[in-house]
Amino acid sequence: MNHSHRLTLHRTIHEVTTCSEMSDSAFAAALPQGRKKRWIVPFGSVISRTIFILRRRSWRSLLICLTTLLICHNAIAFDERIDDIMYQDPEFPQATARVEFSDELKPLWLQALARPDAELQRMAADTIALAHRSGMLDLDDTADQLLAVLQQKDLEPSVRRAIVNALITLDARHAAKPFADVAATGSQEIVKLVEPALARWNYEPMRTVWRQRLADPEVERARLQLAIECLGTVKDAESLPALLQIVNNANAQLPLRLAAARASAAIDGNGLIATANELATVETGQPMTSLLSATLLTESDSSEGISILKKLATSDSVAVSGLALRVLFEIDPKLIYDESSSAIHSTDANIRRLGCQALVHRADIDSVALLGPLLNDLDPSLRRDVADWLLALSKQADLRESVIQTAVDVVARDEWRALEQGLIVVAMLDYEPAAPRLLELLSHRRPEVLVTAAWGLRKMAVADALPAMLRQAEQQTTTVVDGSNEPRYTFAIDSQLSHLFQAFGEMGFKESDPLLRKFIPKTLLYNGRSRPAAVWALGKLHEGTVDERLAASLAQRLADVLSMEPEVESVRQMSAIAIGRMGAESQLQVLRDFVREAPGNAGQACAWSLERMTGEKRDFALEFTRTSSNWFLVPKKSPVATETE
Repeated sequence: MNHSHRLTLHRTIHEVTTCSEMSDSAFAAALPQGRKKRWIVPFGSVISRTIFILRRRSWRSLLICLTTLLICHNAIAFDERIDDIMYQDPEFPQATARVEFSDELKPLWLQALARPDAELQRMAADTIALAHRSGMLDLDDTADQLLAVLQQKDLEPSVRRAIVNALITLDARHAAKPFADVAATGSQEIVKLVEPALARWNYEPMRTVWRQRLADPEVERARLQLAIECLGTVKDAESLPALLQIVNNANAQLPLRLAAARASAAIDGNGLIATANELATVETGQPMTSLLSATLLTESDSSEGISILKKLATSDSVAVSGLALRVLFEIDPKLIYDESSSAIHSTDANIRRLGCQALVHRADIDSVALLGPLLNDLDPSLRRDVADWLLALSKQADLRESVIQTAVDVVARDEWRALEQGLIVVAMLDYEPAAPRLLELLSHRRPEVLVTAAWGLRKMAVADALPAMLRQAEQQTTTVVDGSNEPRYTFAIDSQLSHLFQAFGEMGFKESDPLLRKFIPKTLLYNGRSRPAAVWALGKLHEGTVDERLAASLAQRLADVLSMEPEVESVRQMSAIAIGRMGAESQLQVLRDFVREAPGNAGQACAWSLERMTGEKRDFALEFTRTSSNWFLVPKKSPVATETE
C-alpha cells in the first residue's frame, strides 16, 4: 500500500470492541431496547478497573472489584419508576457532546475508494454509510464516485454490497437505473438490498419486472416474495388480480400467500371484502385461511370488513384472533369491548395487552377490577403498563377509590410480581394506610419487593413508620457487617438501604444520624448506592447547622481523587452538596479546588454549594465538542517541530 499520502490505517469498523474497552454509556446502549430498566452497576468500568488493579497489584482493591462483580452477577434490574430523590434535590443538567467530523475525512475515504484494492474500497464504502448514520453531513456528493465504482466490471461481491448499502443509506435516488441493472444480474443477497430501495423510490420501470415474476412459474421463491412485497410498497393496482390469485392458491406456500395478502391490503384496503369473506367461511379447523382473511382486512374500515373481523376475533388460533383484534382496536377500541374480558386471559401476551387497552379505553369500575390481576402478568412490560394504566385511570375522580382498593387487594397477597407493581401504584397514589403492609414487605424474599417497599415508604413519607424503617436499616447494616446475608441479596440490600436513607433525610429523621455516619468512610462493606444516599441524608439532617467534624469528613471524601482507589463520583457529589447545605465555610477552599470539574456532577455540586454559601456563580459550558476519530482511515497528525529543526 502506498503511504505517500500520509494516511494512518486504524482497525476496521467491523472490529468488535471488548467489554473492557466499552464505556458505560456504550454498554447501556447495547442492551435490548424497549422499556428501560435501571441497571445501576457500571459493568464496563468494573472490568476495566479490575484489569488496571491487576497491573498495579493492589490486592485490597482487587477484592473490592471482585465483590462488585459478584454484586453485578446478582444484580436486579429494578423498575424505572423507582427513582432517587437524592439526584433530584438538587438536580443538575447533564452535559451533552456535540460530535465534530474532520474536513479531511471525506477526501481520505474517497482516495481509498478510488484505489484498486478491493478491501480498501469495501471499508471506504462501509465507512461512508456508517458516518452518514452517525450524523456526518455533506456526504451526499460521494454518491457519484460510489456509483462509478459500482459500474466497474468484475467488482468484488463484498465491494458491490458495501457500495449498494452506502448508496441506499445516502438515499441516492439517482442510482435507481444502475440499481435496476444490478438487480437484473446480481446475486440474491444484492437483490434483497436493491429492490426494496427501488420500491421505496417508486422506480416505475421495475413494476414491469415485478409483475412478470408473478406470472413466471419457474421464478425462485425468494425473488417472487420480494416482487410481491415491492408491488405492495408501490401500491401497484395493476398487479392486484395476480396477487389475489396467489392468495387463493391452496398449493402456494403460506409465506407467499401472506405476503400477497399484505400487498393486496396495501393496494386496495376496502375492495377485498368478497375474497376475505370466502376465506373466512372455509370450514373450521383451517386457521391458515382465516389468517389470510384477517390479513386482507388489515387496511379495511368498512362495516362488512368489521363484521368479518369480529367473527375472526373469536378464532381459537391466537394468530388469527390477535390480528383481528388489533385491526378492530385500531379502527375503534369500542369494537372489542365485548371481547376484552376474555382477551385478558389469552395465552398470548399481545392479545392480553389488547384486552387491557380496551378496558382502559372503556374506563369504568368493572374495567379496573379486571385489570387488577394483570399486575401479576408473566410479561414484565405488560404488568408495568397495567400499573401505569391504573394510575392514569385513578385521575378520574369516580375511579380513584376503585384503583386504590384494587392495588391494596394485590398488595395483601404474596405474588411477588403483583406485589412489585401494586406497591408502585399504592405509593404513587400516596395511600398512607398501606404503610404497615409496606413495613412487613421490607423483609420479603424477593429483591424486587423489598426494594420497592422501601422506595414506597419514602414516597408516602409516613412519619410514624420511621422508627420501624430505622430498625430495618440497622438490621440490614448488621447483616452486611457480619456477612450473614446471602450474596444474591447484596445488591438488593444496598438498594433498600439507599431508599431508607433518602427517606430519613427527606423527612428529617435525626435519630438516623449515627447509622448514616457509618457509611461515610470508604470501606469494602458499604458501597454502591447506600453511601451516597447516607451522605445526602446527612446534608439534609444538618441543613443550616455546621458540624465541623462531619464537614471535614465529607471534604475528605470530596478531595479523594488521587488515592489508589479514588472515591466514587456519586459520594463526592453528595459530599459537596452536604457541605453547602450545612454552610461549612471552613471547607470553601475544597469546593473551589474541585469546582473546576464542572460540568461533571461533582463539579456542579461544588458550584451549587459555593453559590449557596457565598453567592459566587460559576459559568461552565454544558455542551462540549468531541471529535469523531474512531474510523478505519484518519488524517495523520503533523509532527511537532523541534528547536533543532
